[in-house]
Order: sequence, then structure tokens, then C-alpha cells
Amino acid sequence: MDKRTFLKNSGLLGLGLLGAATAPWLTSCAPANGAELPHNWMWFHAHMERTDEEWESILLTLKSAGITGILIGGGRPMLSRIIPMADKHGMDVHAWMWTLNRNGDQEALKHPDWYAVSRDGNSCFDVRPYVDYYQWVCPSKEEVYQHILQQVTELCGVPGLKGVHLDYVRYSDVILPEALQPVYNLVQDKEYPEFDFCYCPTCREKFKKAYGIDIQTVEDPTSLLEWRQYRYDSVTKLVNRLSKEVRQRNKLITAAVFPYPELARTICRQSWDEWHLDAVFPMLYQNFYNKPVEWISYATKKGITDTRGKVPLYAGLFLPELSGEDLKIAIDYSLEAGASGVAVFDYGSFSEAHQEAFKTALLERDTGK
Repeated sequence: MDKRTFLKNSGLLGLGLLGAATAPWLTSCAPANGAELPHNWMWFHAHMERTDEEWESILLTLKSAGITGILIGGGRPMLSRIIPMADKHGMDVHAWMWTLNRNGDQEALKHPDWYAVSRDGNSCFDVRPYVDYYQWVCPSKEEVYQHILQQVTELCGVPGLKGVHLDYVRYSDVILPEALQPVYNLVQDKEYPEFDFCYCPTCREKFKKAYGIDIQTVEDPTSLLEWRQYRYDSVTKLVNRLSKEVRQRNKLITAAVFPYPELARTICRQSWDEWHLDAVFPMLYQNFYNKPVEWISYATKKGITDTRGKVPLYAGLFLPELSGEDLKIAIDYSLEAGASGVAVFDYGSFSEAHQEAFKTALLERDTGK
């Protein structure tokens, strides 16, 4: 089951642009290796059944709207198909991969000990929080890192690939976004044991070695700042090790993350302002947090402030909850708040109204209207 299906089950799924110009927002941001990134992006699921002619039509639609960055899953088979077609249109392709949620990963399933364990002692291998496809592995395990690195290395070997895009690079949500809690008949006013990860032997041993504390002897682990920090650091170390490997292969590395680091740390232990990335894509899905479209401006500014502007930030927008008019407003808010561009989820919801909204928003920016 993919991200789109989760959003549908949650009841919330209806879940280089123009040439150089004088407008400062059209100047490409330079990531760590000096490469230029597109300004606007689309998340794609693989859909191998589409013909080459269908993909060609899709790419032309995107380019016409001003979207020239593609974040696509499907591994080598899909990438090998789409990259040559995208190259013809001057479009960049990044491999979109699930990182710590390894649902359906046949190799990982051979190793039950790789999976994250909740505070109440249940492993994601067989007891999954919220939804059936939430099968999280533990970022503290070296075997897990090596397994993920193998996939990353394989992706980097695809000819013409520009970069690797990490998703689900976090722990399972310890607290769901506000609008999702009623969907599961939950009131998460604190961190409950069944959603609090990871308490596996590896985490307990590494934490005790680092801090001298046996987490199993702590009456209220949720109040222990050191334990919270350990888990932030566990994910951060994994990301930064992957980043080093990706960059050594002359590829870019980016990530889809939860809105601004302060919120991301609270919800899923993502301390992404400490990650070594070439760009970051916070998913500013305002409806998940019961916020108006205007909140996108606040979240964009907060993300840029928290990262001290050291990395390009692309505002992730959720098309199913945005009309064409609202999408234009969201794009305006994002760019005015300092985003390098926007990324939209996903093509399946990219209506004609959305396409026109992109064209209008970008034309107005270009002409200074």
C-alpha cells in the first residue's frame, strides 16, 4: 500500500522551469555540489503499466505547467524508462524511496529483529501501528543501515539519475497530526506506549552506553530529554551517512519531511535541520493540521529559519485539498515566504485547474504583477 492509499484510508484524500529572468525567485539555488535544482516538482508513483506515449504526454503537461523536477518511485525499472524521456525535455529525475518504513521489503522480512519495537513491547514486524503497511525498521541497527545503503547504491548506478529522495525517514508517528486522530478514534494528548518507538535491544544497549541510563528502569521515558535526543540522533546519523555515500557518487540527496523541525521532532523524531541534504521538501499539508492555506506561509518561514537558510526548501503541497484557486494562493505564500519552489503530491490529483494555477502563479511572478 502506498502513501496515496494511506491518505485515502484516512478520509482526507477527496492526499528548471522558465528560463533565467530578472525576478530573484527564478534564480536556481545551488546545493552542496554546485548543481542547479529545478524550481517546481511533482511526486509520482511508478505506474509501470503506462505506455511510453502516456508518459510522454504527462511530461509535456508538467513542463507546460512549469514543473521540471520529478520525484518517482519504482526503482531501477521505472527510472530506466522515465529518465531518457525526461532528459529530452530538460527535466530532472530523482529516485523517490521509502527509507525506514520497509513494508513489502522481502529481504527485510527475513530479519524480524530489524524491526522497531514499541514501548509496550510489540514489534512492527507483526504488530503495526495505525495501518497495516506501517512496518518500520530500527535506524539504530547497522544491518538496517547497510541494507538501505545497498538500495541507495543501486539507485545511484542508474544512468542519468540526478539524485535520491528519501521518504519515511523517521520513526512511526508517536502523535498523529490533529486532523488524522479522529479517523482512528484516537485522542493523543500524550505519547502512548503502543505508538512510542524504538525500545529494541539495540536501542536500549546503545542508549545505555551513550548516557549510562537503562531506559527500562525509567518510570516515564517520555519525560527523559536524553532518550528523546538519542532517537533524533539515530535518524540523523543514518541520513548523514547516506548523504556522504550519495554525494561521493556525484548525486544529490533530498528528503520529504514533516513541517518545520520543531513539529517534526514532536510528531516523529525528525530533527531534519541537522541533516546534510541538498534540498528539503517539508510536506505542508495544511488540512492534516486543521490549518488554513495561510499556514503554509508560517510553516515555510519556520522551516527556513530553523535551517538558517543553509539548504533550499521546497514547499510540499497536497493537491487533493487545494482547489485551483487555493493552489495559486499556496504557491504565492510559499514563494513569498522564501521557498525555492514547490513540490506537489501527486500527479493523480493534478487537475486542469491545478495546471492553470501553476501557469498563472508563475507568469505573475515572472512579469512582476
